[in-house]
Amino acid sequence: MTDSRGMLTSIGVDVGTTTTHAVISRLRVETPPGGAASPEIADREIVYRGAVRETPLFDPETIDVDRVAALVGRDLEAAGVTPDEIDTGAVIVTGETARRANAEPLVHRLAEDAGRFVAATAGASLEAVLAGRGSGAAARAAETGGLVANVDVGGGTTNVAIFDGGDSGETSGDTDGVAVRETRCLDVGGRLVTFDEQRRVVSVSSPARTVVEALDLPIETGTSPVESALEKLVAAMADLVVDLCTGPPFDDLTRTLAIGHLPDESLALDGVVFSGGVGRLVESPPDDPFAWGDLGGSLAAAIADHPQVRSWPVCESAEDIRATVVGAGTESTTLSGRTVSLERSMLPLRNVPVAAVPDVSDCAADALERRFGAAVSRLRARHDHDEVDAVALSIDDVGPLAYDRLRAIADALVPALAALSPSLPVVVVTRQNCAKVLGQVLRRRTDRPLLVLDELVAGDGDFLDVGKPMSGGESVPVVVKTLAFGE
Repeated sequence: MTDSRGMLTSIGVDVGTTTTHAVISRLRVETPPGGAASPEIADREIVYRGAVRETPLFDPETIDVDRVAALVGRDLEAAGVTPDEIDTGAVIVTGETARRANAEPLVHRLAEDAGRFVAATAGASLEAVLAGRGSGAAARAAETGGLVANVDVGGGTTNVAIFDGGDSGETSGDTDGVAVRETRCLDVGGRLVTFDEQRRVVSVSSPARTVVEALDLPIETGTSPVESALEKLVAAMADLVVDLCTGPPFDDLTRTLAIGHLPDESLALDGVVFSGGVGRLVESPPDDPFAWGDLGGSLAAAIADHPQVRSWPVCESAEDIRATVVGAGTESTTLSGRTVSLERSMLPLRNVPVAAVPDVSDCAADALERRFGAAVSRLRARHDHDEVDAVALSIDDVGPLAYDRLRAIADALVPALAALSPSLPVVVVTRQNCAKVLGQVLRRRTDRPLLVLDELVAGDGDFLDVGKPMSGGESVPVVVKTLAFGE
């Protein structure tokens, strides 16, 4: 909970393809004047930056969980903070790390060790957004009112988040007044090929193998490729990064290596920020491209020399290699509205799966019940209820905020929930400020454990972490996240 000065202590941990690092931040919470106004995070200050260390592995497919946990523990000790003093934050596994065999148990272990309410997260799209917030791209979009892309080029992936400063962000879940227009993610990064001290190839990751085979390049493990072959490989990878940012149309190889959905329309960008372990080198590539035993230096140089990149409105980043971890530590937490309906004994909750209930604002009673029933059916199909602590339904727009309408929502929702075990807690999330009344109406109709939270947006397939009440018990910290491990 907040201390007497309205402060939260937050941790961010990024376990990436190449490096692992942590930051500790202090978040100042204020409740604006005006009665029912919701609390907000008014200021963020990083009070400790952990060293950037190489991510420890047992082998190319397995993370050394104990050593990673020890690194995070060492950072907490150096910061003079105990896990009990951590209020919120996020642990995120990024890039190739998210695909390794024990990525999921690793991130949950770290989240549980790091504090009372620390989210375990993974997924390229979320990584893109956190990096863009940490790098300052989102803030620049807010300042200029334009479209600003953050291009986070790391060891395993390139993740692009485009922020729209001309959008209020109300439907994006963003509380800082700038919306995430879209994300674009690609399996291209600097550590997809690694080398030993004699510049022999030690490993070629699957995405790099795809590019090597498409170009028919003589690059194999145990060999020392000729310089021209490596130049062709990094030039192609730079082309893919540029194509990701400028398309559609997209090259076939871009589509093959894309992570998730690619957009159907191109955007005219007002600014571009580079971040990430490779992205930070774009402004000033290293003299020795093999300094880190991978393609990172060469890829950064190829991106910097790309003719399209030279024409881009490139802006300085506030954070580069630490952009994602700063975003995880300072930007992952939002606060619910003050008019919530809580059962405190249920909190905190972790990894609550979400089913969205879209387009119910003008639905009649029978259509409402069908929409809620379909969402409950998706939750039952996707998740074993013996393995989750709760489930959530997210309602973007309930319709007019009148008592009769909220009663109709409750009348349709309760029979749909009957398909779930009566002991399974349910979290109802609404974008509109109506949780207190909706919760009261629902409690007259069901005895099941229930939370109703408002002024939040969660999408279908997202997960929620909900912390203990703060700000006089009228609001709760919430992280809306994705958990996407492996392929």
